[in-house]
Amino acid sequence: MVRILIKRMVMKSALSGKEKFNILLALAGIVLVFVYAYCGDSCSYLQGSLFGIDLKYLGVLFMGTLVAFSLFGLREYRLFLLSAGAGAEAFLIGFQVRHDVFCPYCLAFGAVLLLLFAINLDWGRRRLIGIFAALGLLAFVAFFNGSVTPSFAAEPLKPVFGNGRIHVRLYSDYFCGPCSRLDPEIAGPIAALVKKNSIRVTFVDTPVHQHTSLYVRYFLYALNEKKDIDYANKVRHALFLAAAMNITEREKLEEHLKKSGITYKIYDPAPTFNFLTGYLTEDKIRSTPTAVILDSGRKTVVRGSADIARAIGEIP
Repeated sequence: MVRILIKRMVMKSALSGKEKFNILLALAGIVLVFVYAYCGDSCSYLQGSLFGIDLKYLGVLFMGTLVAFSLFGLREYRLFLLSAGAGAEAFLIGFQVRHDVFCPYCLAFGAVLLLLFAINLDWGRRRLIGIFAALGLLAFVAFFNGSVTPSFAAEPLKPVFGNGRIHVRLYSDYFCGPCSRLDPEIAGPIAALVKKNSIRVTFVDTPVHQHTSLYVRYFLYALNEKKDIDYANKVRHALFLAAAMNITEREKLEEHLKKSGITYKIYDPAPTFNFLTGYLTEDKIRSTPTAVILDSGRKTVVRGSADIARAIGEIP
């Protein structure tokens, strides 16, 4: 096999213009991957893996294989690999469109791949091209694991509203009965205090129940779409209602939010979780609902729905 490949390479030593162009484009794709990898955190718009392998490594492997196929004159293998790549790229472009976050380097890499596919397209093999494109698409549908980060997101999203002197940290769990009864009682007063800059409120969703983490994610996703105190209260109300209905599956929760008029934008909430965990640790939260009120250096911890409602009502 090695002898055959060497013989092919010798025979193809005088590469045609098309082969040289194929190699040049593949090398350009590799350069794009390295530029993306080393440009720093500010351009990490899209991150993902397939079969647990980072897409950056797969991109280099993909383009490197194309270079090898071009050098050895393996045109059919190159076409089938490009077909699978085109199917995968269709998925990745759709992923970016869905989340409304676009990575210039990823799109440039995709443009190079699709150009390679176009110049090597052979309609006489359209059936096999379709099969390999479908395989590439299905592989990403089944095994792709990715996350998006909004462009220029220097600071993590924080569920904080208002600029008042008094800071209220409200700890609650969507599956907590007293929390669900407290929420409609204080939502209006909190919104009014925020709007007149009397308080700064931080909603710290506390994962006491096993399914709360899912709800916390969608609360943050909703704030990533629209960060507004009235919208935050609307989302919280919808999530408390979902918990009362014992919705614990992601698909059903998404359907419930859609019916409730809640839109959201998915992002990586890990930095936000770190921010909120800091407060949970600092305030030593052991139960919900709990409110921590900080005013002029004085810290007051209030527990229980009745006492929290009373404390919120007493804020001028």
